[in-house]
Amino acid sequence: MSAERPGRVRVATVTVGTNERRWLEPCVSTLVDSACPEVELTVWYVDNASRDGSADFVRERFPQVRVIENACNEGFARANNIGMRAALADGADYLFLVNPDTRTPASLVADLVAFGEAWPEYGIFGPMQHRYAPHCTRIACGDWNDWSRTAVRWDEQHAFAGDWPDHPSPAGPLERRAPDTLEHAYVQGAALVVRGEVLRRVGLFDEVFHTYYEETDLCRRARWAGWRVALCLTLGIEHQGGGGAGQGVYRRVQMRRNRYYYLLTDIDWSPLDAARLAARWLLKDLRGRSVGGRTTWWRGWWETARAAGWLAARAGVIWTRRREYRRLRTAGSRPAKRMAGAETAGGAR
Repeated sequence: MSAERPGRVRVATVTVGTNERRWLEPCVSTLVDSACPEVELTVWYVDNASRDGSADFVRERFPQVRVIENACNEGFARANNIGMRAALADGADYLFLVNPDTRTPASLVADLVAFGEAWPEYGIFGPMQHRYAPHCTRIACGDWNDWSRTAVRWDEQHAFAGDWPDHPSPAGPLERRAPDTLEHAYVQGAALVVRGEVLRRVGLFDEVFHTYYEETDLCRRARWAGWRVALCLTLGIEHQGGGGAGQGVYRRVQMRRNRYYYLLTDIDWSPLDAARLAARWLLKDLRGRSVGGRTTWWRGWWETARAAGWLAARAGVIWTRRREYRRLRTAGSRPAKRMAGAETAGGAR
């Protein structure tokens, strides 16, 4: 435990669910069972306007869990922000975002905290994801799931390496790197640990994303502010994956618009390279062969037009974000000041 912080480390887990009652028993029970003497654990469940009795189930089955009910489906980013704000106000040192379709090994929370306390340079980190195996008595002892396999395959390249391989990696230098870590472009929001200090410095999820790319954006902001981001290769959690948004129009349009928004707000990309990559995406989008699933060419045109209109309406937001991120990176170039805990301005939005 860090010498600067007496007493037990305060950890809050935040799980957002929308009509996912069937997953909540194994998810919440394994989180509750993660309590240990080294950690003061609080489990939060944020219900995103479920109609299947999820919130009532959690209250009745797990009275120690703190439940927040949203009146409407706020999307992944805002719903998690609601939970994170509550956890930060409660004094959490670390926040562990966990999807409902997960099972957490009993020692994982303690192991993640031990990593964070030993390596204060890492602002965001998380376990590898294993295939969901509810009939196995041991949790996360099987193969990695598809997301983990993809992360290892892409290694420490940037977020769009599949479309533009020559852009520099966001990973930090080899010096002072923690062992058994992979500084992948991002830690997926299904199982992500973030320091409360990071959120207070760089803000919470950007709610403009609503759903998709919000954790990738948070990870890049943490890096710009001077922290490292990594996957812990020897730690694991089970995650079913697949997403609750399905494979329809909503998913395609959300992923398409958010990918352009992410690129346009990325200060590491030169205007020329960003324009060339966006043009490459546009050709695929218009043919219905881009992110979020394939569709017909005429749907590709229609969905791309929707995404373009959404982006045009947020031109001012994009410009504002770029200015914020330049200031963030400038401040992050002074790591000694950050490590001393002096830079806490900025607040969680």
